[in-house]
Amino acid sequence: MDKSRTRRALLDGALDLLRDRSLDNLGIREVTRAAGVAPAAFYRHFQRIDDLGLVLVEEAFVTLRELMNEARAGAADTDDIINNSVTVLVAHVRSHQDHYRFIAREQFSPITSVKLAIRREIKLFATELSTDLARLPVTSTWPAPDLVMLADLIVGLMVDTAKRLIDVLEEAPEREPEVVRETERRLRYLSFGATAWHPR
Repeated sequence: MDKSRTRRALLDGALDLLRDRSLDNLGIREVTRAAGVAPAAFYRHFQRIDDLGLVLVEEAFVTLRELMNEARAGAADTDDIINNSVTVLVAHVRSHQDHYRFIAREQFSPITSVKLAIRREIKLFATELSTDLARLPVTSTWPAPDLVMLADLIVGLMVDTAKRLIDVLEEAPEREPEVVRETERRLRYLSFGATAWHPR
C-alpha cells in the first residue's frame, strides 16, 4: 500500500471506529487494525491520535466551505442564497455522515487541540459569510460587528441543522424534508429580521 493510500486507510479506519465513541477513547492499535496496516505505519503519518483528529476536522470543513462559497456566489437574492446553502449542506452531510458525527461529538472534546480546531473552522465559516453579507443590499451598510453577529447566528443554525440531520438520517430518514423546510424557515426568519435591524 503506497503512502497516500495508507494515510487514507488510517483516516477511514478511524472514522469507522468513531461512529460510536469519542476520539479520546480511540487507540492507535485499533486504528491500524481497522486500516489493515502495521502499528508502525501510523507514526509515518501522525505523531498521535490528536493529529489524526485535526486532519478529520479539516476534511469536514474545507470542502463544505468551498461549496458554500460557490452556492452564495451564484445566488441572485437572499432566497437563492438560503435555498442553495441548505441544498449544499444537506447533500454534504448525507455523503459525509461519519465526518459530521465526529464533529458533533468532538465540539466538546476533552482533547483541547481538536475542540479548538472545530471552533476555529466554525469561526472561519462565519468570517467568510460576513464578507458575503457585506455585498448584499440589505446589509451592505452594516458595520463589521453587526455583519459578524448575523453570520454567527446563521452559521450556528447551520451547525445545529447538521447535527439534526445526522440524527434524522440514522433514526428516521423520512423526516429529512421536515428538517430542510424548518431550516429554510429559520433562515428566512433571520433574513427578515435583518431588514428591520438598524445598527447603532
